[in-house]
Amino acid sequence: MRTFLHNWLGIPTKPGKGPFLKAPIKLVADQRLKLSFCITHKDRFEYLQKTLFQNLEDNQKSRLDIEFVLMDFHESEDVLRWVKENFFKEIQQGYLKYFRAKMESWSAPLAKNTAHYVAKGDILTNLDCDNFTGRDGGKFVLDQYCKEESNLMLWQFSRIRRDGSYGRISFYQQAFVDLGGYDEGLMEMGFQDNDLMLRALKMGFKRIECNDKLYNKAIKHEKYKPFHMSFRRMERWNKSRSRANIKKQLLRANNGSFGLRNGIMLMNNDGEMEPFEKS
Repeated sequence: MRTFLHNWLGIPTKPGKGPFLKAPIKLVADQRLKLSFCITHKDRFEYLQKTLFQNLEDNQKSRLDIEFVLMDFHESEDVLRWVKENFFKEIQQGYLKYFRAKMESWSAPLAKNTAHYVAKGDILTNLDCDNFTGRDGGKFVLDQYCKEESNLMLWQFSRIRRDGSYGRISFYQQAFVDLGGYDEGLMEMGFQDNDLMLRALKMGFKRIECNDKLYNKAIKHEKYKPFHMSFRRMERWNKSRSRANIKKQLLRANNGSFGLRNGIMLMNNDGEMEPFEKS
């Protein structure tokens, strides 16, 4: 593992106490951290069918410390039925939590924020539905946070361009809240991961980059194509917004309130869907 800090937009290349960062998070002796893998899904069922089985199996040893949060925005009930038929035991154990909600139009920042909002872990890891954690990948993430008494941002990227692992980013839950999550003012896709990390670095978070391929695999497939414009044009627009906000020191996105807050349904221990209420 190595530290890899970019120097974009005048952001310091060494971690420090940024002007907006709270005191570093401290762990008490023998504190047992909990991890949430935050998964969003829409129109990628064929990939989810491959990754979810494997990821649940690969993290069984640490399942008491891990939850997989599946936030489903699929239009049909195909995923709901599949989860109920294949993962009823994991649902009852709390190892897998299945949520459903409707989104008027696709927004990667809003979808990811919603999955992070419903998660209960001390540490939140974005896990795209085409990604594999690798064997004991959850324990690997937890180990990094147990070593670091700081506001750590763990970035698990293979360094292989467009292989699908770029968005594997972890934060303490409180740190994610302090950042206001992903910027929902961005267009539907493109640069949302960069923006989140750049704001975190500007706040003074410490970023560690892990390139270990054991934990960074993803299914290769054709990338998302926006309906109204090219992906590259959308990405440029988002990058421009991000640059302007950071220049103005607008580092906490969404006024601190992120993700959908209404209309979220959760599968209970009986396999039935009920309204979700955050405790």
